Amino acid sequence: MKFGSLAFKLALLVGMLGLLQAIAVFAFSYFTMSRSLDEQQRDALRDTLIEARNLLDQEPNLAAVNEAAHRVADLLDRHEDIYLAVADASSEKRLIAFSSIAVESLHRLKNDIWARDAFLEWRAQDSGKPMLSIASASAVRDGGEYVMVLSVDRSRDQQLLSGFLLTALTAAPFGLAVVSIGALVIVSVGLRPLNHFRDAAVSVTTKHLSKRIDPKRLPSELLPMCAAFNGMLDRLDDGIQRLSQFSADLAHEMRTPVATLLGRTQVALSQPRTHEQLLELLEGNVDELERLSRLISDMLFLASAENAQAVLDEVQLDLLQETQKVIEYLEIVALERDISFELGGQGSIMADRGLVQRAITNLLSNAIRYGSARSQVLIHVETRATEVALRVINHGQDLLPEQRNKLFDRFYRADPSRSRQVGGTGLGLTIVKAIMSLHRGSVSVSSPDPGTIEFALHFPRDAHVGDTT
Repeated sequence: MKFGSLAFKLALLVGMLGLLQAIAVFAFSYFTMSRSLDEQQRDALRDTLIEARNLLDQEPNLAAVNEAAHRVADLLDRHEDIYLAVADASSEKRLIAFSSIAVESLHRLKNDIWARDAFLEWRAQDSGKPMLSIASASAVRDGGEYVMVLSVDRSRDQQLLSGFLLTALTAAPFGLAVVSIGALVIVSVGLRPLNHFRDAAVSVTTKHLSKRIDPKRLPSELLPMCAAFNGMLDRLDDGIQRLSQFSADLAHEMRTPVATLLGRTQVALSQPRTHEQLLELLEGNVDELERLSRLISDMLFLASAENAQAVLDEVQLDLLQETQKVIEYLEIVALERDISFELGGQGSIMADRGLVQRAITNLLSNAIRYGSARSQVLIHVETRATEVALRVINHGQDLLPEQRNKLFDRFYRADPSRSRQVGGTGLGLTIVKAIMSLHRGSVSVSSPDPGTIEFALHFPRDAHVGDTT
């Protein structure tokens, strides 16, 4: 397992956390055990001291204390590893001492603490054993005072604590290994659902984008990631399909004028032509080249708009005045089909003048091309609370609902044969939609009455634009 592995890192971190917890538990246990053993020994010394003092306090004088040593020895036999020493409080003469440790304890505890029932921890000089002593002063019946020192050997306690510490230190590496391996297994199992993302990513190609991750097989923590990943695949699939369709449509649209240019040129070169015939050929070629130029220009605009590369020069515009300018420009073309315009309403927006005029031009050109001859195009600007709308209503052939849904697709034509006659590229309404997206607005199409088509540009109402109504 590589160190860069997420499972290895998580297992190592879990193992370290387990080790720290084990150290904390061992330290707490060691401290608690040590304190408990210390309290037990102190309690044992206090109880033994009281019993021994009760025996000696009944003696008539200090001389009889030495004779009572056998009774004190019987008392000590009931308590393991306890040593007793008794001395005259005034002369410090040793009265009872059963071992060298007991004698040494008299020298360890000085006169100034004998009367305090104080404890003293020390080590035997010869053996080095850890000792705990308590001293107490009392008196026999004739008033003679004596000092009693009880000591207990703490070697067994130290061995018990040392053994516990050694066991803990020895077990720690094995505990770390066990916890780490267990954590590695658990983390590996827990991360197994991520393999679905890997498998899906491996299977993704430009020709195969249909595979999705089933959220039912994932834990709840991975559901947002699953939704985001599937959404990304959906967007990629849609983008690639649109790109493929766009490439096919573009090739189809460019093939017609190129084939026309090539055919005309080949026919013209097949035999001698007069000057007038060549001029006619060149004029026809110019029309096709202009169509190609418009197509290329429109595609470049759509590419920049969809990639957010178009920079808007937003100014305050009177939508009615901008529409009037476009009508004046298209009026000659409209007269050829005896189409008139009726303009009304008011509204101001913050927008790019050139793009807005282009969107209006495309809508009105579309109405002139496909509207009925000798009809009237109604244009109305309406200001609402949240938007300013420009509505263009013209009379023409009825469109089916599925046709209206496709009008803004690239190169879509409801009547392809007629569109070629009127010279459209099939991108006019697509450009309108792109322009409205750049302005954070939208475009819609509807058929309020039979034989009537209504296009509407919806511009968001800007707080900085005053209402001119």
